[in-house]
Amino acid sequence: MASSLPVFRKRKGMKTMLLKNRIEHLENVLSEINHSKLYEYPHVDFILAKEINGKHYYTAGVSDKTDPSKAYLFRPKARARSIPLQNIRYDKQKYRELFDECVEGYVLQQLNKGYKIVYISIAFHIAVWEFINTYYDNIEYFSDGTIDYLEFCHETGISSTLLSHYSGTLFPDFIHELLGKFTLESSKKLIKSMIEVNNHMIDIYQIRNELGYKILDRGLKNEERS
Repeated sequence: MASSLPVFRKRKGMKTMLLKNRIEHLENVLSEINHSKLYEYPHVDFILAKEINGKHYYTAGVSDKTDPSKAYLFRPKARARSIPLQNIRYDKQKYRELFDECVEGYVLQQLNKGYKIVYISIAFHIAVWEFINTYYDNIEYFSDGTIDYLEFCHETGISSTLLSHYSGTLFPDFIHELLGKFTLESSKKLIKSMIEVNNHMIDIYQIRNELGYKILDRGLKNEERS
């Protein structure tokens, strides 16, 4: 990963969806998926929602529990309700030039466009953090989406420590790096740094004391001789 990016600034009006609203939307989408009869053993990886003219539009990532390679975008109000993930395309040519077309980038693109997170599985969180880590130098092109996503992580307890534990991959603390928020991980680093500084100061004072004692001892010996 290259040099640090500037801390992202949260856009005005950007808020994480309330828990009670997320639960309501989650129940709605799960009901839509079950009634669609499109998937035999559906596993939901993520759900996004956007309100337009008083109506909620959903996008969900659905995979097959028995065969995870079979994965789709489920959009209950779209003409084509189920789209294979390999058919996903970015809206902008710039995105296509900078990022591989994949569902993780698609989710950040949709968040950039004002969608809100309803639900994300731990496995998909890991995939998104891997995407951010891989494309760190250009992730500012998804700045609003990345802010919205990391704010969601911060408010729901998703951290670099948690995802590193479940993935076996050591992730940077993106919440602190890109949002400038204090996290458990950044607090540990701060405390460790303070302890190192204090230990260094203690060493300096010990050296000063030793020198002081030597000077005092030498002075006393000179007085005894005189």
